[in-house]
Amino acid sequence: MASKKKILIVGGVAGGASAAARLRRLDEFANITLIERGRDVSFANCGLPYHIGGEITDRSKLAVQTPESLERQLAIKVKTNTEATAIHRKDKLLEVRDSSGKTERLAYDKLILSPGAQPLKPELPGIDLPGIYTLRNLQDMDRIKAAAEKAQQILVIGAGFIGLEMAEQLIQVGKQVRLVELADQVLPQLDPEMTKPVEQELIRKGVELILSDGIKGFAPRQNGTGILAELNSGKELEGDLVLLSIGVRPESGLAKSAGLELGARGHIKTNAHMQTSDPDIYAAGDACENLDPILDGPSAIPLGGPANRQGRCAADHIILGEQAQPYPGSIGTAIVRVFDVAAGITGHSEKRLKQLGVEYKKTAVNGFNHAGYFPGATNLTVKILWEPATGRLLGGQVNGHDGVDKRLDILATAIKGKLTIEDLAQLELAYAPPFGAARDPINTAGFSAMNIRNGLYQPAFGLSGSDDTQLLDVRPAEVAKLKPIPDSINIPYPELRSRLDELEKSKPLTTVCTMGKTSYFASRILKQYGYNAQSHVGGWTVAAPIQRSENNNPSTKSAEEASVVAGDDTVVKLDATGLACPGPIMRVREASLNLSDGEILEVKASDAGFLTDFPAFCNATGYECLGVTSEKGIITGSLRKNRDSGAQQSLSPATVDSNGTTIVVFSGELDKAMAAFVIANGALAMGGKATLFFTFWGLNVLRKNPSPTVKGKTFMDKLFGWMLPKGPGKLPLSNMHMAGMGTTMMKGRMASKNLPNLPDLMESAIKGGTRLVACTMSMEAMGIRREELIDGVELGGVAEFLGAASKTGTNLFI
Repeated sequence: MASKKKILIVGGVAGGASAAARLRRLDEFANITLIERGRDVSFANCGLPYHIGGEITDRSKLAVQTPESLERQLAIKVKTNTEATAIHRKDKLLEVRDSSGKTERLAYDKLILSPGAQPLKPELPGIDLPGIYTLRNLQDMDRIKAAAEKAQQILVIGAGFIGLEMAEQLIQVGKQVRLVELADQVLPQLDPEMTKPVEQELIRKGVELILSDGIKGFAPRQNGTGILAELNSGKELEGDLVLLSIGVRPESGLAKSAGLELGARGHIKTNAHMQTSDPDIYAAGDACENLDPILDGPSAIPLGGPANRQGRCAADHIILGEQAQPYPGSIGTAIVRVFDVAAGITGHSEKRLKQLGVEYKKTAVNGFNHAGYFPGATNLTVKILWEPATGRLLGGQVNGHDGVDKRLDILATAIKGKLTIEDLAQLELAYAPPFGAARDPINTAGFSAMNIRNGLYQPAFGLSGSDDTQLLDVRPAEVAKLKPIPDSINIPYPELRSRLDELEKSKPLTTVCTMGKTSYFASRILKQYGYNAQSHVGGWTVAAPIQRSENNNPSTKSAEEASVVAGDDTVVKLDATGLACPGPIMRVREASLNLSDGEILEVKASDAGFLTDFPAFCNATGYECLGVTSEKGIITGSLRKNRDSGAQQSLSPATVDSNGTTIVVFSGELDKAMAAFVIANGALAMGGKATLFFTFWGLNVLRKNPSPTVKGKTFMDKLFGWMLPKGPGKLPLSNMHMAGMGTTMMKGRMASKNLPNLPDLMESAIKGGTRLVACTMSMEAMGIRREELIDGVELGGVAEFLGAASKTGTNLFI
């Protein structure tokens, strides 16, 4: 019979509850008491957002254990609604206070602290207003769910894991969501290029994404209900409720008062057996700091998995002593689902390694979640970081639609096992066409890393062509025309050997393709012919800018609905999954030519660009676009060959708006910009539509003034931003500018004659439905970022302009 140890546990949930259960299994006779400040002693806090969104319908399933079940099944005393207020270490007493204010002192032989972490709530004006919520426990969940049912506009502050989960769930119950993040990306835990698919998915699903801007304060809305949030930029946002999700702070006040040693960020320091600086006091969960097994430094990971295992390790050491296995440390493996996209990280990010001053190498690859020839294959992007001297893995990140968790778990296991990039390349993973490929993306990442380490190719992580360098686009010509890469030369890979004379040997060059593989092949050819060539890692899939609009998606009607409308029309099905651009659209072209009158073509593709390419193809060829949908990375488009139309054989549009206009605004001069908006307003007045495509100097018309602070700009980008005019109020005249005097005189004359000014013309045009499209190539060349442009601007390339121009009777260049 074991001795009757008196063991107190402060805090339940993952760390405390798992410690309590393990203690009882190891020692039937120990006197175990669990003290919990709240009402619920053990619940699935990671599931809270999903009950708010209705995906988990049964609230009771979130309660893993109740006080009654713990007492009945494990003979554990539970004191809920009771707060631990002081530790008297010398006397081994814990002072507690219940909800009535009554205090008592409880004796212990061993004490486990698992108080968790509380959501950050910075001292800002209006932070305590009704309608501002944080999410930590079941009661918070209930309050948010009740408030959200009555709300329509919701502000989510913070785009970390919880913020993204909340944004997803609120959109799915029909709310308007604005997501605000101080960093210039969502998921700041990951590296920026690995979050792009998540950002694109948020935008596609209707989340208004506001990056590089933080909260300055809150105030009541003037109508008496809801919240007015002011951002650091000065922008104001209205919401019926606000959800704060900007991080957590360890609840270490009790430990600090007791004189226990804390880490640099306030966490309770522990050793390998979860003991604090007092060997009779242990700590587990979000409040504690342990070991980083990768770099041997401190690690504090606020996740349920580590907390659960730490509680178990503490219990083992209390009962088994030195026979207990030590806690091996936490590497921070985490994953999030955002609608149909998933992204995750394990180990260290590139940003973190830079902060720590650790030398590393990196690569990123694209591949399919299973065999590309098997239906339903979707893209995965895998990024790995490794130690240059040894090849040992330091971190990994994955994004995609399906199979992200599988690859992330492999990388996490490899990191814990101290595997190298060579080990990664040779991992033997499960393969059958529905599950994987003969060479998994994990293997490909290993091979890519080895090629870099062995000097087979020089990696490039940015895209820029200049007078001193060459940027070689080796994608097919059709793709390069549809989605041009700024400042690049297009020589399709199969033609490269015969067109080498078009490249300058004296200038270094970077090859780029869609997914990163073909550009590597091209760089190997060029290097062996004596060129100074490097290959872009990850390809245009990783480097392409976020698209802010899906306006060219004309419908979300499914092909099944379309076939009902079509009556007896036949539906021809085409599987183009597993093909990279331009494969899907070329297959559509081939199949559409064989359609009979009235037949419907339903196409499935997994290339992300197909969502916009398919409607553009229909518009350009005269087929009727019946709809485009996207689910779990599979894009389904349907078109019909109209009985009375033969236009699909040519590239002429099905219909032309004779009163509409499409204008390329190349100039950044006041009078020319005014002319463009006068014509646009005229087209609207005549019942037509207008699209203004802003390129190079014309982008200045769309700039905000004052311009927001944008992180990550190069010196030249900042220099351009300083020299160029910011918005319509700063544009010069094309003639008689006279250092600003002529422009001021002209504005005065127009005002005296009651003529409209440029801001008024812009406002009326936008309200009337004019599309403002900024050329992404020009934005890149001039160092202008999306957040520097006025609201409502879409991003597009030459295909966007040509598609709009094909539907209007007037096309101008100003």
